[in-house]
Amino acid sequence: MSEKKRVAVMFSGGTDSTFAAVSEIPKYDEIQLITFIRDGLRKLENPDGIVERLCKAFPGKEILYKQISNEDIYQKLTPHKEKLEAHRLVLSQKIGPLWEDPHGKNLGREKYDSDKVTLFMTNECLQCKIAMHIAAIKYCKENNITDLCDGGNVEQLDDGSQLEEVKAIAHNIFARFGINYFSPALHVPQEKRGDVLFKLGITDHINHKQLEKAHQIPSTQVQCTVPSSVLWTICIFPWMVYDGQSCNEYVDMCCNYYEHEMEKGLKAMNIEP
Repeated sequence: MSEKKRVAVMFSGGTDSTFAAVSEIPKYDEIQLITFIRDGLRKLENPDGIVERLCKAFPGKEILYKQISNEDIYQKLTPHKEKLEAHRLVLSQKIGPLWEDPHGKNLGREKYDSDKVTLFMTNECLQCKIAMHIAAIKYCKENNITDLCDGGNVEQLDDGSQLEEVKAIAHNIFARFGINYFSPALHVPQEKRGDVLFKLGITDHINHKQLEKAHQIPSTQVQCTVPSSVLWTICIFPWMVYDGQSCNEYVDMCCNYYEHEMEKGLKAMNIEP
């Protein structure tokens, strides 16, 4: 008897990771939907309804859903001291938007670069995703899973892990551990993703994501209300990325930080290929 083909999906219950799951379910016998959770995440029951609909849409498939804490990894890796200091400087208005001193034009490049690094250290979304990726490598190794995907797409620039350049680094790191890491939704337009899920009866609205963001329908995904994440997404990220040059600099910073912290984190957690 041949061994079952298995895939793990980093799953939040949102439309992006749900689309990733839908894309891969036909190709595998067993699909493991994994939600990595930590302190500050709420509405952990939200994905249950989507999981139920996925099972109904694919009755012949073995679809499993698990929630796994990665709080220990996150706490060990996150630069708490640097992050708190940056938040203090921002909230006390001792550091301001980088566009007020575009590329050091007024106060010099040295101060601009220093402020840029200080602000970047509050990159909650990237730091959280690094902890998730390390937890995912650990989980896949322990459960002999060689295929792993997520709902990453090119629409969320503030989450540095969604950048194609960072994805390429991640792919290579996962590959060292015998894991094929990929993102089925990466280049699929949001409209197409919404259409696929709606026609399968997994969502009730073709534009579910937009309605959910506008709070016009209940959310189906785990909710992040971590204050530092809100501060990063709403305030600090727009302070850093304001034109083409600053965007390119941000991409480089994300790539360097992701690679360095992944290697450091894997070593700290004693995870080896």
